[in-house]
Amino acid sequence: MKPYALRVIITTLLLLTVSCQSTKNLGKTNIPVFTEQAPKASTNLSLPPSVSIGDTIEDEGIMSEWHFSNSPYWAKHNFLPALVAFEESCKRFSMENKNTFIHPRKKELGTYGDWISICLKLKKIEKSDEGAKSFFEREFKFIQNTQLKNKGILTGYYEPIIDVRKTKDNIYSEPILKLPTDKEYQNLTRSKIKQINSDIIAFAKPIDVFFMQIQGSGKIKFENGKTKRAAYSGNNGKPYVSIGQILINEGELLATQASKQSIEKWMWKAGHEQTKRLINKNPRYVFFKEEEIANQKGPLGAMRVALTDMASLASDPNHNPYGLLVWLETKIPKTPGDYVGHKVGLLASIQDTGSAIKGPFRGDLYFGSGVEAGLRAGVMKHKAEWKFLVPKKTNFLAEPKGDR
Repeated sequence: MKPYALRVIITTLLLLTVSCQSTKNLGKTNIPVFTEQAPKASTNLSLPPSVSIGDTIEDEGIMSEWHFSNSPYWAKHNFLPALVAFEESCKRFSMENKNTFIHPRKKELGTYGDWISICLKLKKIEKSDEGAKSFFEREFKFIQNTQLKNKGILTGYYEPIIDVRKTKDNIYSEPILKLPTDKEYQNLTRSKIKQINSDIIAFAKPIDVFFMQIQGSGKIKFENGKTKRAAYSGNNGKPYVSIGQILINEGELLATQASKQSIEKWMWKAGHEQTKRLINKNPRYVFFKEEEIANQKGPLGAMRVALTDMASLASDPNHNPYGLLVWLETKIPKTPGDYVGHKVGLLASIQDTGSAIKGPFRGDLYFGSGVEAGLRAGVMKHKAEWKFLVPKKTNFLAEPKGDR
């Protein structure tokens, strides 16, 4: 989180050719895939519900410093979006215990106090590309794990904009539901969820609601021109299943045809009942809440801060804590449909997660909202090299006083 003109074949060769549930699945195809962005936000940034201190340590190793001059892309990057994203992270850092490490197993990343001390300097920073670049160079240092390749798959996601109606009709027939107050109804599988058990925000085309559930949020545009946000509110706890893969398995589509446009065309031809049958084969259901759009900011990520276009990253909080800065060297599509992309370096803050985002170097970059963002995010699937930025005064293996 339109016609929602993702009616271009290139939009979703992706999502639907591969199930969005594991990094392993992503490695089986060269076709980009949309990843499901419907995490339940954690209120404890250092230790999300999925993390325990004794959890996997596959990404632990010897950390070494790496210098800004080592990257051919550092001097070319526009750092202002990264500064905006970092300011958002600081809002959450300020709520944490200063003596607590931002990750229980990775003390080299520092304490919240280390990060907060840098956040306090933001008021004096010139809000420009050069001012942001100087700030990051002055306050942070690169580190990388010497025992790992520091590389992984980077995909993209976005916030769709869809047309909605206050009343149901033959076209706008699918309800956008709020989270039921009764937990019994919250945990039902998709096919058993009824609109009588939930409050309805609006009605939209079934394919639009389905894709908005995959992205986790969206902007909803009413007939009178007013736009609000359908923000992620919760899910039914069931696994995600790709309907595109189902159509391929049933011989209804070729793998090369599994785009949003071709699936929508299949739905129109098959009719309401067949469409409902197909969508119900994905048991996972996402609920929303209606929100005003404040200052045109992005949707809230799992860190509970507004996402910033091309500077907010979804990652696995078991390995990488919310708010951590990451320098990525990868390929980014210049235009919609650009599968090849161009090599860049970019600085992003980890502020979100997703059900397909597993492992220390698996990421999903937020591209923004709207059609163009969706078309670019839809063809984003490239390898990325990761470097982390940590406060300069953080000493490796040094333990602060206080709790862990």
